Order: sequence, then C-alpha cells, then structure tokens
Amino acid sequence: MFRDRRVLAVTVVALALVVSGTAVWLWWNTGIIQPGDCDLPVPPIVLRTDGTSDEMVFFVEYSTFQPQPMVSNLSYELAQYPADSDFLGPGQVIRSGPLSSLNASGTLQYHDMPAEGEFSPGNDFFILKNPPLMTVQLRILDPNAEAIAWNMIVACG
Repeated sequence: MFRDRRVLAVTVVALALVVSGTAVWLWWNTGIIQPGDCDLPVPPIVLRTDGTSDEMVFFVEYSTFQPQPMVSNLSYELAQYPADSDFLGPGQVIRSGPLSSLNASGTLQYHDMPAEGEFSPGNDFFILKNPPLMTVQLRILDPNAEAIAWNMIVACG
C-alpha cells in the first residue's frame, strides 16, 4: 500500500511537469497561450540586440512604421541602466545627437546599407564598440523628440 502511494505521487508530479512544460512551450513557440495584458509600450520599430563584450549590434526585428523616415530628420539616445534598476525610466543618457552624425567607424556606428538616407528597417543596423557593463538601450527619435525605435529591455510575461 505504501508503494502504491509513492507510485501515485511520482505519477502526479511527472504529469504536472509534462503539462507545465507543454504550456510553457506553447506560450513561447506558438502564441496559442497569450500572456496577460502588457502595459509596456511597444515601439513602432523594435530593435533587437546581439553581441559580445567587444561589440553590440542593434538591428530591426519588427516594424510597423511607414513611410521610412529620413536619417537627416532623426536623432538618437544611448542610455545605460544599472543592474538593480527596473529598466522602465529613461536611464542615464550617455550619448545623444543627430543620427546623421554617426558614421561607420566610431564607437557607435550607423550603417545605412542601401545608402538611401532613409532609416530602413531590415537593412540598416548599429554597432556599439566596447559596450558598458550595464544594460544599454538605443533609442531613435523623430523630429518631435518622440522615440520611434528602441530595443526592449523589459519583457511582458
């Protein structure tokens, strides 16, 4: 009788793990299970980051922005956040200026791949050489100083 209870307990735990694992997989991979409402703003242009301790690359992962804005009308902010931050505020802006002031050889580079003078989702990208040890966010601002693109550093879940 004691053995039957152990078998039942192990079976229940295993079944719970399988159901939990399946739910997590469905949520992450298929979108069938959707997370609750998220009040974090999602930019029209989402920048994705990838990199190493030597350089970080920002490229467009998703965009609903039309038409493509002219680089000469845009500016940027590069902000850093300490590890104990909630990542929701503006952070400490460590660099800013006209987007057209960035070139393809500095510590923060902008690469206009088709060289059209437009911020082209899917083609253009940024490289940050020697990024700080803190979390970094790159924001692209329109002529009204409204952010139209940034890398999401907080996710909903």
